[in-house]
Formats: sequence, C-alpha cells, structure tokens
Amino acid sequence: MIKLVLTDMDNTLVPFGAGHVSARARKAIAAVRAAGVQFGPATGRDYFELLRFFDGDDSCFRTGILSNGKKVMVDGDMRRVHLIDNAALQRFVDYVLTRDDCFVGAYPLKSAPQNPVWCMGIRQRFAELWGDDLSFEAHACDAVPDFEIIGATFGCAGTQADVEEVMAKGAELCPEFDFVQPVPHWVDILPSGVNKGSSLTDLMTELDVCADEIVFFGDAENDLAIMREVPNSVAVANATPEAAATARWHIGACADDAVAQALEEIARCAQSGQTPSFMR
Repeated sequence: MIKLVLTDMDNTLVPFGAGHVSARARKAIAAVRAAGVQFGPATGRDYFELLRFFDGDDSCFRTGILSNGKKVMVDGDMRRVHLIDNAALQRFVDYVLTRDDCFVGAYPLKSAPQNPVWCMGIRQRFAELWGDDLSFEAHACDAVPDFEIIGATFGCAGTQADVEEVMAKGAELCPEFDFVQPVPHWVDILPSGVNKGSSLTDLMTELDVCADEIVFFGDAENDLAIMREVPNSVAVANATPEAAATARWHIGACADDAVAQALEEIARCAQSGQTPSFMR
C-alpha cells in the first residue's frame, strides 16, 4: 500500500526554469491527498521557492524534505533543521575568490518571498543575471554573512571539468561539506552526511511509514540517496544516466507532465486497491 508520495521538483515535477507547477499536477496532488495518501516534495528548494512554484498554495508542501534534506516538515511544522557552517563556508569562498569562473551563494535561514541570496566572488550585475535564471534576489558581498545560513551553492560558468575541479577542491578544503550537482553549472553545498536520504529516515519516523510504502520521483544526483532507500523509486525519462539506472521504475519526461500523470494513477489505484501500471 502506498502511504506517502515524494517528488523532486526541478526537472521532475516542473521543468527547470518553468517557475510554476502545472495546473494538472496541482490537481493530481489534491487527488492523491483526497485518496488518503500523503504527498510532499523532496527537493533542494526551500519554503518561499516552493510557495512560488505552487502559486501560494502551501497545502502541496506542508509535509516533505526541503533544502536538500536540511529541513524536514510534517503538517506545516518544522521538525528538523541543519545549518551551514559559516567558518567552513568562508574557507571555500577564499578558494573560489582565486578563480574567475565561479561564485558562492549563501541562503539565510530567515528568508523572504524574494528568495534573497548573498553572492561572493561575483559582481552585482552578473549575480543578477544568475538570479534571473534561477529565481533568486542577488546581493553581491565580499565575505560570508554572519547570519544563520540554511543553504549554500556555487555557480560555475566554466566547463563540467571546471565544476568537478572546484567540487574536488571544496571537498579537500572543507570536510564539513558534501558537494552535490543537481543541474549543469550549479552545485549544492550540504553539511556532511545530510541529504535527502538521511532526512528521509527522520520523515519516515515522524509519519510512521516504511520504505516500501513510499513512492519517490526523481531525476538527478541529489535524488540518488532516496532512490537507494525506497524500493519504489521512479525516474523521469529525462533523468541523468545514473538516476535512471538507480531507479526501479521509469515514466515519461518532466516536460510532458509525466509525474502528474503518475499521481493521477496513484490516486485512482489508492481507491481501488490496485497497483499503478508504471509499478508493475
């Protein structure tokens, strides 16, 4: 029996850069919840970004894994929070400042609807261009701010080899962090050992569900930790090769609203007691 459905957002539920979840997907989410199955995101996005994705309807993400596992929510209540180490992030910034192809972003724990990000190693006008593409409000600065930081990233305008070089150097300089790349030119910086998979255990405990009662949809590297834990892991057709190989089940592409279609089937099957066709 399916008791919980989790989904990644970018390039899984919504095409990267689209900005909003489709009306069909939102209707399917409502149908899943009406059928008695809990639903939530398992995403690198945080609260205000999700609020924008769902056009202000927070009923779609009152339960779930946010900020790549640094937050766990249950019925609108924040049950777990893992912060970024400011001093360790400054060590990484010091290295990035020696390059001309990268910058580091810091996301405050106390955020706002504009999704402010403090950007180090980049001029304001260029930071704003990244912000336009990735939907954040850029604030160029020289050093890591002294506020509590819930998220950190780095953007790299170079090649994939450049990205991997920066990731490797970051891992060497900052053992406090793990570096995970969800999309080209963009890397998430996480507290070591904290990821979607580690927070899945917390969420399962809070909801009293087992791994085989969960369906998870994903597409990329930062989804692998959950895919390896959940027997019913599902990759969209546009998934990375590793994500596709890790997932047990496969559906159509994100651009074709394949997750919405799968959610519709989950809702129907929850009422009839059948197994969705994509899981047979």
